[in-house]
Amino acid sequence: MRQYQFTQQFEKSFSKLPADMAELFEKKLSIFLKDIFYPSFRTQKIEGFKNPPIWEASLTMSYRFTFEMDKEGKIIFRNIGTHAILERKKV
Repeated sequence: MRQYQFTQQFEKSFSKLPADMAELFEKKLSIFLKDIFYPSFRTQKIEGFKNPPIWEASLTMSYRFTFEMDKEGKIIFRNIGTHAILERKKV
């Protein structure tokens, strides 16, 4: 199974999730770590991020999480929440 870590942003967002979504993430985490491309996650790269590439995966149709992978294959969970977490903030 892959190694992983959570960023501070992920932990902050995770703490704000509805209890059922937090529980669902914890249940699905082991499946995700075994196969990040398991069909129900609908994993895909987010356009515009190349170094490092940022990926998104679906927890449900409404909830997503983002992550990157380091050179050793460790997964770094970046954020979790509704689809709105993928919207870029305008400067």
